[in-house]
Amino acid sequence: MVHINLPPQPQPVAAIEAIAKPTQSPQNSINRYLDQQQAKTENTAIAAPKAHLSKLIDGLEQQDLSRQKPRLLSPIEAVPSTPLAQTTTDQLPVVAPSVVDTEPEESLETEEGLGTEENAEIQDLEPDENLGTEEGSEPGTIFFLEPNEAETNEQLSDEEFISQLSLTADFQAYNPAAQVITARGDVRLQVGDSIIEADQVWVNLTNRFALAEGNVLLTTGGQLARGDRAEYNFIQQAGVIGGAVGTLFLPDIEEDFASPLAGNRRSRRVFDPVSRDPTFDVINDGNVQVGSRADSQPSDGDGELDGNGQLNQLRFETDELSFGVEGWRAESVRITNDPFSPPEVELRADGLLLRNLSATQDELLLKRPRLVFDQGLALPLLRSRILISRGSGVNSDDLNPVPIVIGVDGRDRGGLYIGRQIPLITSRRTRFSITPEYFAAQAVSGNTSSPVDLENFGATVKLDNRLSPTTRLSGRAEVTGLDFVDITEDIRARLSINQAIARHRLSLQYSYRERLFNGSLGFQDVQSSVGTVLVSPTFTLGSTGLKLSYQASAQVINAETDREDLLLSSGSDTGRVTLGRYQGSIALKRSFNLWRGQPKPATQEEGLRFTPRPVVPYLDLNTGIRTTSTRYSSGDSQNSLLADIALEAQLGHFSRNFGDYTRLLLGYSQSFIGDATSPFLFDREVDRNILSVGIAQQLYGPIIAGFETAFSIDSGDAVSTTYSLEYSRRTYGILLRYNATQEAGSIGLRLSNFNWIGDTDPFDTPRIREVEAGVIESF
Repeated sequence: MVHINLPPQPQPVAAIEAIAKPTQSPQNSINRYLDQQQAKTENTAIAAPKAHLSKLIDGLEQQDLSRQKPRLLSPIEAVPSTPLAQTTTDQLPVVAPSVVDTEPEESLETEEGLGTEENAEIQDLEPDENLGTEEGSEPGTIFFLEPNEAETNEQLSDEEFISQLSLTADFQAYNPAAQVITARGDVRLQVGDSIIEADQVWVNLTNRFALAEGNVLLTTGGQLARGDRAEYNFIQQAGVIGGAVGTLFLPDIEEDFASPLAGNRRSRRVFDPVSRDPTFDVINDGNVQVGSRADSQPSDGDGELDGNGQLNQLRFETDELSFGVEGWRAESVRITNDPFSPPEVELRADGLLLRNLSATQDELLLKRPRLVFDQGLALPLLRSRILISRGSGVNSDDLNPVPIVIGVDGRDRGGLYIGRQIPLITSRRTRFSITPEYFAAQAVSGNTSSPVDLENFGATVKLDNRLSPTTRLSGRAEVTGLDFVDITEDIRARLSINQAIARHRLSLQYSYRERLFNGSLGFQDVQSSVGTVLVSPTFTLGSTGLKLSYQASAQVINAETDREDLLLSSGSDTGRVTLGRYQGSIALKRSFNLWRGQPKPATQEEGLRFTPRPVVPYLDLNTGIRTTSTRYSSGDSQNSLLADIALEAQLGHFSRNFGDYTRLLLGYSQSFIGDATSPFLFDREVDRNILSVGIAQQLYGPIIAGFETAFSIDSGDAVSTTYSLEYSRRTYGILLRYNATQEAGSIGLRLSNFNWIGDTDPFDTPRIREVEAGVIESF
């Protein structure tokens, strides 16, 4: 999330309290209006709208008025404050509400679906003798009215409606005949928690309509918009901003753009136009990881870069923005997560419609959307509909500009393969998709009869269903060949039900032919497994800095063994046996900071040039210990006490083009007790002494190359060797990774200032679970 505090702006000329001569008591136009209304009420009941106001509106409709064209603002940039225009009182705009289409938009497939409504624009009207005379006030006079308790707009009387308003300006006037308030020069109109600043503002008390022109600034809660013209209908709760540039804080967008007369005070304000803060702060609150986790990515020194999974704050620009109870509509829209201009990456669309589907989900419809990088490269976003779930953010697949998935799987798919995900069910609770795949490397290798052999085709099926707020069903199935010659060897599947219990996760799991990677023993297939796993969160033990986690499991597993006695006793001729497996594991970790440098300022040219957060140089000593006990129904057991220690250093600030970023890792782990006594191969602890070395180095500009390897001292084999190449920018990054030991690779895309829950598959490259000290990785 990017928090933006705008640069200092000129203070309003008008004072906060009414100014009057010492010999006179202040009396403003609103007070006079209230006195008149009270006197009329004592003699007769309140009547329908004044006849002269109806004549005024009828006269406006009979005139041939030209449509005003909004001034276009410069692309995606903060609009600096300029001296307010001087205005005169010889012309009075008739303030009447525009015609607002309240029907929801059904489709964005055609040009007509994105057309703007034909609004009845407010135009200047020559003075009419039927309007009466304006009652003016000297510069500095204030209309100030305290807000009352909220009521619906339709039920508010004139006096109650006025009591919701607070108005300050250099010049103010009230026309009792037209019931129109006119304010000019440093105008500030506050309605509930919404504030409008402009050169000129007109408020029609009868129609409950406000019009603002000239350097318009609208702030409401966490939302901010600038434009040259704005209008708002309090009855219809709808408005239009011309030439809009601003900031959206999505978690509060529905609350902030509810009726401003609702009386709810927002918990967050993006910008206070009265108490302007002269600082400009930028805070990164997380990233969307589309693909693999960026291990080589520079750190902010706290080791936490991923966020809570919500799409939070964005900047936008559009020719015209209209909003109301049915949603938002914009044309020629540009959206970016970059707090600086020009933006490094932005989403452009010919049209946009954002509307609410339920209390927990919004729908974003886009016309011809594309991602534009560095004002040049444009990639079409092949999705016109994006669902935004409050609390779980946006699905990574909806933000993926690449029309195909790309991965490397040397074991099951013969190397490089491509695919295209097809969503079958997309709802608030359920996501179900199928991804047809083509094994490109295998097709050209000559190992199959032809490139179109069915053996070169496969598919991946994914299911994710939220059964309840605390229960989730997830499943995945892979078919690695459609020839069906040996179907039992071409299918892998995993199904789990996860239940949240007091911050823990209880999982009921079933898997078929799941492959696990066990160090120097390589890949091992678990033919079938069914059971339950309890995983704890990470607890911080007081102020000691110790972090505690644990897990326990009970499973029935059928897997390969090299124990002849077990094969004979079970009568198995497949090399597999079925045993009960019961395991408990506890881990303690502690990190010691040996040295910590200072980050560069969070500016466009220094700390945030290539990274979403300023890089903090540091030197850390990381320590950990894990004890594991495993029992099998055969009477066997495997126990271990694994200790590890590592030095991790980050040097430079990654703000210059060359030699300004290096990350180093040197670690060692050893298992002190027990032996490799598991009857299975997939969890046998054979690598008891491991040395790890890693480096990530800036080559030039935003390019980082990385290498990391883990070496088993016992067997003399490489446990894992990974190569990476990253193109890192402030708002996005592209990461290529390849693990030579596992023959698996991926291409990942990072979008900064978005947040994400959990980890994602690297562009549908099958996620490989690893085994450490006999403990299977949990995700």
